[in-house]
Amino acid sequence: MIVADATPLIHLARTRWLGVLPKLYRNVVVPPTVWREVLEPGARRVETHSLEEASQTWLEVRKVPAKARRASAAYRRGVALGDGEADAIALAETLQVPLLMDDRVAVQFARLRGLEPRWTTSVILEAQGMGILSATEARTAVKDLVHAGLWIRQDVLLRILDALGGRSD
Repeated sequence: MIVADATPLIHLARTRWLGVLPKLYRNVVVPPTVWREVLEPGARRVETHSLEEASQTWLEVRKVPAKARRASAAYRRGVALGDGEADAIALAETLQVPLLMDDRVAVQFARLRGLEPRWTTSVILEAQGMGILSATEARTAVKDLVHAGLWIRQDVLLRILDALGGRSD
């Protein structure tokens, strides 16, 4: 199981790589604030359908317990976090599971809280390492994510592509 923030879900769904998540983690949990962000009422995106389908099987919207909601509110007051990020961190703490998010400040804060944050690209690398994706598929997934708008520093992107067997294709 892993708790996810909105950005990784949106980018993975937009690029048709969302199906990697249940193969790695079986269940993905999101707080309601993240689910609202993902669905963005009134702005139906291409990826909305696949996210709604996932919510019928392996993607669970889970209410944040009262104690965790108080922690989330405190996080938002002390750190520049959005509602979804703060709730995802608080829920991951409650469930004692890893966290999937791409915001640098939120990832650093989650680490300070003792959580195991994962970037979207690290999920692709993990899937390749476990044999879920071939190196070619993983390179394609990373490139698709970048083309879909996932921002990755150039030096990090080059290291990822090198780790997956080269930059050329």
